[in-house]
Amino acid sequence: MVKIVGSFEVDDWVHWKKTFDAHSEAREKANIKSIYVGNELENNNKVHIVMETPEVDTMQKFMQDPENAKVIEQSGHKQETTVMSICSD
Repeated sequence: MVKIVGSFEVDDWVHWKKTFDAHSEAREKANIKSIYVGNELENNNKVHIVMETPEVDTMQKFMQDPENAKVIEQSGHKQETTVMSICSD
């Protein structure tokens, strides 16, 4: 298992989090486990996540799937701000 530590900006934290939570079943089916999801106190629209996946490319494949990509876009995730690091245990 690998850990993915990421940060990115969203248009609206409340909307993004509601969309993220509603899409949890799809992440579970893709073997993506959410360990931490939160936002900065001084910038509500700056999100930080920690996820666990079985393979290095699991998250990338998930985000590129057309159905998931549509949900990500509709959530207000500003993909150009995304920074992800792949880490070991």
